[in-house]
Amino acid sequence: MSAKNYNIRTAGKANIPILGLGTWQSTGQDCVDVVKKALEMGYEHIDTAQAYGNEKEVGEGIRQSGVARDKFFLTTKIFPDDMKFEPEKLVAAAKRSLEDLGTDYVDLLLLHWPDDRVPLSETIPALCELQKQGLTRHIGVSNFNIANIIEAKKYADVPIVVNQVEFHPFIKQNTLQTFLNNHHILLEAYSPLARGDVFDNEVIKEIADKHNVTPAQISLAWILSDKHRVAIPKTSNPDHLQGNLDAIKVDLSADELEKIGNLASSDGRKIEHPDYSPVWDD
Repeated sequence: MSAKNYNIRTAGKANIPILGLGTWQSTGQDCVDVVKKALEMGYEHIDTAQAYGNEKEVGEGIRQSGVARDKFFLTTKIFPDDMKFEPEKLVAAAKRSLEDLGTDYVDLLLLHWPDDRVPLSETIPALCELQKQGLTRHIGVSNFNIANIIEAKKYADVPIVVNQVEFHPFIKQNTLQTFLNNHHILLEAYSPLARGDVFDNEVIKEIADKHNVTPAQISLAWILSDKHRVAIPKTSNPDHLQGNLDAIKVDLSADELEKIGNLASSDGRKIEHPDYSPVWDD
């Protein structure tokens, strides 16, 4: 990949561009167009998932962009329904994703959710085997709490480099963040704009006005101010792509970082999670 070092975060041997394009709820031609546009304008990180139902569209956007596969970082995720009890199902699911995406490998393959019906003692070794086979360059998890990660690490013989979780100024993730830092795992923030709530917050709006940028850019800049985090804001509107990318350039003061950090609360989650969600860490 060609991303500059200051736009990269490293965990294990993975070099992950700090800001990518999330594609949750992006469908049809809109998905094709936004992925194509993002890659053409310099995005080097695309995130999708089997559960999003758009891997074919993401793959078509990649193909239409003409950007060489080794010039960007591609992530997908496998849903628990594709992992139940049989590691072979996980392997088959990964191969389906590669076919839909039109690529021989992804850079990062994540288990989308922990699920008591799905023994990590079976799925984590299978995930590691996919890395050894070259179908993914790195592995990680999504929506795992600390206990889930501790268990997953017992069965992993390659590094778990990412935990992708809901993260934005209104959610407390300090305990999880500290644990991930200590274990050299990056926190990858999905829903970094809190489903649009950052646009209505007076503290964030005031800081945005001071910097002559948008509240979205302030939220992203706050997340990316920590060297242990990356973010994947989603958009289906190509007009928002450059603004999100420009958030990398926003430099917040220590006082501003503290003010934004003080917005978090224990009930700050904005995403409705499934009934098999783990017990979240305080």
